[in-house]
Amino acid sequence: MMMTPKMVVAGLREEGTICRRCQLEIHEGDQTTSCPDCGGIQHWDCWLANEGCAAYECSPGNRPLDVSSGTVLKVSTKDLANVLPQAPARPVVAGWVPSVPRDPISTGPKRWSRLAIASLVIAILGIPLFGLITGLIAIVVGCLALSGHTRQWKGAAMAVAGIVLGVIDVAGWTVGLLIVLDAPGLHATVIDQFDPDPKALNELPAPINRAMKSNVLIQTAADLTHLRGVGIGSGVIVRIKDQVAWIVTNRHVVDPKFAGDGNPGGSPLPKGTQLTVKSVGQPVTPGQLVWIAPHGIDLALITMPVTSKEVRAAVWDADPNLTVGNEAFAIGNPHGLGWTYTPGGISQMRLQSKGPLEIRVIQTSAAINPGNSGGGLYDRDGHLVGINTWTKDKRFAEGLSFSIAFHTLLPLLPTEYKLPEQQLEIDAP
Repeated sequence: MMMTPKMVVAGLREEGTICRRCQLEIHEGDQTTSCPDCGGIQHWDCWLANEGCAAYECSPGNRPLDVSSGTVLKVSTKDLANVLPQAPARPVVAGWVPSVPRDPISTGPKRWSRLAIASLVIAILGIPLFGLITGLIAIVVGCLALSGHTRQWKGAAMAVAGIVLGVIDVAGWTVGLLIVLDAPGLHATVIDQFDPDPKALNELPAPINRAMKSNVLIQTAADLTHLRGVGIGSGVIVRIKDQVAWIVTNRHVVDPKFAGDGNPGGSPLPKGTQLTVKSVGQPVTPGQLVWIAPHGIDLALITMPVTSKEVRAAVWDADPNLTVGNEAFAIGNPHGLGWTYTPGGISQMRLQSKGPLEIRVIQTSAAINPGNSGGGLYDRDGHLVGINTWTKDKRFAEGLSFSIAFHTLLPLLPTEYKLPEQQLEIDAP
């Protein structure tokens, strides 16, 4: 006969164990017993009702069938085939504390995810701060918040917002830095460092010397709203009157917003734009834009005070000799290298339509580079024949540069700034 074990109140060690008879969990405080033969934990009532251990290992093969109820349970082969295997009972190990199973759908109050909140806060701070770093942090924190998100937590939408805003931070700051770092003239040298050597000027032939002294270096500093940094170009003095120089240049040199469109009336410089001019023998002087060519023609006129006796105005002929094959040279400030001479020739004469106007364009082989824009193109006698305007990309073409014929400008100027068809005398300050 099986020995009756001692009744024991279930503690943490027994909690969660499956009773060998009723197959229900044993909870802390239940009256239980442990079989001395197989070690199975059972409710005390189950032990008494079964008259011993209900574990399969302890069940005698010759136990009589209880038919007092009058009902006999029959199990067919089909029933056995449909039976699913039962999960094995967890072993009782000394020191093991069973975990309490959780309801997959919590009925308690949901809590906010701190990671989701942190992701959104960091992403927002990345807008005024350095978003290239804070944006990446917000993305990582937001992803961690989503990876650990369950139904017991709130804040999934906040984590997604933090990730999206973090991406915007990174992209926006990257584009902004590229624009600022790539702004034209950002690393340009101050223009008062570009004085030419007076001795080198005096030793030049008269035609080149005269063209050099009529050249100016123009610097345009736009405000931060245009992100264009500092631009350097060239200009040609065409008249000196009452100690004021009239300077012809390209519109794109002094107007950061100009894109070659067909604006019929021109427009003033954007607010905040600063214009300074450097001429031979004279310190940097503020310049003033007084006229912009109509119909998107890339020409403009600025003025500046003249104090140096070295400054001269360019000369031109009423009937310039513009024949393909003739020699020509350009004077300008390529890449900020002031008062540079580049020889070449006239490659072709072309026409360009601008609104109702048709302007002459000189194709030249004289080297034109960024900074030459607005400078003069001269014939072999030093007569001004064109205003250097644009060139082809040097990576794909060489010796393809273009100037607007100077005589195209003359009929466009307003009455107060009219120039003669011919100027062979040099104006002095």
